[in-house]
Amino acid sequence: MQILSYRGPSAPGGVASAVTQIFEQENSSSEWWFIEGESLICKSAQGEDTNYVLETTLIENHYRYCNNFLWPVLHDLPEFAHYTEEERLSYKAFNSGIAFRLRSVEKDNRSGIFVNDYQFALMPNLLKHSLDCFVFWHIPWPKSVRPEHVEAMTEVATGLLHAKVVGFHTDEYRENFFRFVHHHMPQFKVLNSDHTINFFDKSTYRTHSTKFVSAPLGIDSDHWSCLANLRSLRQEIPTPPGIPMILSVDRTDYTKGVAERFDAIDRFFEKFPEWQQKVSFLQLGTRSRQGLPEFDRYWQICHERFTALNSTRAVGGWQPLVWTDVPRTGGELANLYSKASVMLVSPIRDGLNLTAKEYVACQKVRPGVLGLSRGAGAFHELGRGCVELDPLDPDAFACSIARCLTMSESEKYTRTQIMKESLVSNSLARWWETFEQHCRLTQAKGILERQGGSIPERACS
Repeated sequence: MQILSYRGPSAPGGVASAVTQIFEQENSSSEWWFIEGESLICKSAQGEDTNYVLETTLIENHYRYCNNFLWPVLHDLPEFAHYTEEERLSYKAFNSGIAFRLRSVEKDNRSGIFVNDYQFALMPNLLKHSLDCFVFWHIPWPKSVRPEHVEAMTEVATGLLHAKVVGFHTDEYRENFFRFVHHHMPQFKVLNSDHTINFFDKSTYRTHSTKFVSAPLGIDSDHWSCLANLRSLRQEIPTPPGIPMILSVDRTDYTKGVAERFDAIDRFFEKFPEWQQKVSFLQLGTRSRQGLPEFDRYWQICHERFTALNSTRAVGGWQPLVWTDVPRTGGELANLYSKASVMLVSPIRDGLNLTAKEYVACQKVRPGVLGLSRGAGAFHELGRGCVELDPLDPDAFACSIARCLTMSESEKYTRTQIMKESLVSNSLARWWETFEQHCRLTQAKGILERQGGSIPERACS
């Protein structure tokens, strides 16, 4: 199966890192299409690259539409959403241009294409006569959509509804999508019983059916566990030795709840002053989408709260919060995961949060504690073993931090084992098999239909 994503091999981010591992294991006919700078790159499994230059203004307007409009709406933060008609048209033109290039180099052995990232949401509709699309939608689908945003979101939904299979990271995201289609797109028939949506496609004069599955992205637990045993820190983090370290790893993005976490840390030391100089918080937080006003403003807010917290509560050489924006390798992250007494993952609303899973995978005989908010995509899998955080309630958040720090060793062990079992049951390999299985079934179904037969419906569930 071919791959199309906005980010390419080894790029930072959960899905890109995961798919890189898959791609390296795929057969020699595989190709990965992605955007790099001002080019569409096609990388083959043999290591050969093909470069197609894209128009600069189109790339820039597409980027703004994705991040100024789609990102906040999809994360149920519509107060940050805005776009121009030029940006919306560029989003369509960008998808059309990539689809044209994919069609122009079509090969007989390409059975289907795996499409990831909301930047390519229109692609299944544009490729419907050329390639079967299998989509992984890793960010949320919103619980509700404002009236003024429905038309634009309908375009996105229409694109997805021409795929063969769409995998949402959680059941909730899938249910939100079904509800949106039911309320705003009456020409599509929602069948909740078997998680499909049907419609009559006038361009093919046939009924099209899209299967929607819950496909939470897994990780390679063994890979992270092995990394945790290596000494790979490029430079020492300036946290005081000999005291517990509480770790967070995020891009500095308003969906991640970074500023809200800083408020909770301040409240923690106010409510529990006995922990001053006895614990240190470490924030790994790189800048996100520099140049876009909402993201730049949030970066500034986070820095102001970070500075205020340390200026108020630092004592001698001890700082309550250390923040570094230096990017870290997987090995460096694994090393920090294994050392952290507590990991705080507290987004307002976020799709994956694979850092939570990575932290669990790196825990050893004396494990730490994971604090996780319900807004995290990983919560539905790890909720039984984590300590729940509320990023919008500083008092409750502060109490949760104290609970993490005072938890007994036996409870830590029990909770960690529960979460590790979840990681094993939903591995990265099993996640990818979900899409490969549907790809094989789609191929077989197409062959049988051309021959006048059919596959029993239960085989495709």
